[in-house]
Amino acid sequence: MRKRVYIAYTGGTIGMKRTRAGYVPASGFLQQQMEAMPELKHPSMPRFDVHEYAPLLASSHMTPRDGVPIALPIGV
Repeated sequence: MRKRVYIAYTGGTIGMKRTRAGYVPASGFLQQQMEAMPELKHPSMPRFDVHEYAPLLASSHMTPRDGVPIALPIGV
């Protein structure tokens, strides 16, 4: 049985897309990039679920108030 990994994506570096204005968080981009990586499909690798928070914010733009929804269970 393959293990599972839960990824809570809030909009940081690993999911940013290059634009003319620089790198910006882009909805769906992280998952799209991960699905395009054949090495992540290998049976020895865990399956992954990506949960995106809205709005996507880079950590440099977050405040303590932005952290509350991340700390709460999904659906609360």
